[in-house]
Amino acid sequence: MNKLVLSFSIVAFMAFAGIAQAASGTYGDNNCQPVYGGGETCITQGKVTINKSVKNPKTNAFVDNLTVNDPRFGVSQIVTFRLIVTNTGNSTISKIAVEDIFPSFVEMKSGPGTFDKSTKILSFEILNLNANESRTYTVTGQTANENQLPANENVTCVINQAIAKSEDTLSKDNSQFCIEKRVLTTKGGLPVMPAPKMGQTPSTGPEMLPLFGLIPAGIAGLLLRKRTSK
Repeated sequence: MNKLVLSFSIVAFMAFAGIAQAASGTYGDNNCQPVYGGGETCITQGKVTINKSVKNPKTNAFVDNLTVNDPRFGVSQIVTFRLIVTNTGNSTISKIAVEDIFPSFVEMKSGPGTFDKSTKILSFEILNLNANESRTYTVTGQTANENQLPANENVTCVINQAIAKSEDTLSKDNSQFCIEKRVLTTKGGLPVMPAPKMGQTPSTGPEMLPLFGLIPAGIAGLLLRKRTSK
């Protein structure tokens, strides 16, 4: 009986240890922060990490995210991103696949590798990244024209995601920024509304000629009526 109890205790301990280790591997290696508007920006710790940042349009400093309360990009404006891929392991990684996923309302302008317009994904490879080595890449995009942005929103916030993959590591990171339409204001700060559309004026083309032909007949009718009344 004692042997049975001891065996059960050992099995239970091993099962608990396995669950704890799995939980540590799943959650202990992630550093995630919530992003305004939904989602998270995460860097998965492992042999490879990727860090994505966006250049502030006013300070020109690279930051992780630009919220709705930070400086915003205008329409048709260039947006500059920076990707830093690091090998945190102790041996060289022969190949890393990187994907930069462009959001709606932003078109890719320049960057390494190839860009798929249908999926809006920029893809390139990093070869022979040494232990503790980092490599930096610059990617640029351009915001949409005003007529391509949501009609009922003056400010539109989007999220750009980057992914780095090796044989046993998947690392992701996001950058949020916002796009603002041009809004004309008066000296008092009130928005300038567009002028109302004019209604269509009556046509005065050839199709009106038959009406002019009725004028002499009308005059003749009036004269005849006056003579009859006398």
